Amino acid sequence: MSYATWHWVFGRKPHRQFTLPYIAQSPTTKQKREFSTIDDIWKEILLIEESDKFSLGQQLFYLIPLFANADYVITSEDVQLINEYHYITDYHIPLGTTLDDTDAQKLVMFNIIKNEMAIALKHRQEKYGHSKS
Repeated sequence: MSYATWHWVFGRKPHRQFTLPYIAQSPTTKQKREFSTIDDIWKEILLIEESDKFSLGQQLFYLIPLFANADYVITSEDVQLINEYHYITDYHIPLGTTLDDTDAQKLVMFNIIKNEMAIALKHRQEKYGHSKS
């Protein structure tokens, strides 16, 4: 979700360099390795996740294009959840009638989106000198 949020802020650029199976350099080990399945991509993402110098979304936004196609990582469910987050925050639509009735997983995901969105927008402002309109 963190990665999808950064793509929402910066926009998705077409990237067809990596089509399974392929060989690419790991951004974590700097060694060439084979990526045969989407699970191989997720194993590399887990290695990236262990570093905490930047937010997870920022790390993935800059590192995944070095070894994988974003289409293998970002799902339509991710995009739908980000859109839902914006509908709820922009139009003040409640997630549930009470906190007890609210989907806990959705609250976790919305918190990730909120935090990564703030970091990504700040990064965009620093990088380009203007905010997303």
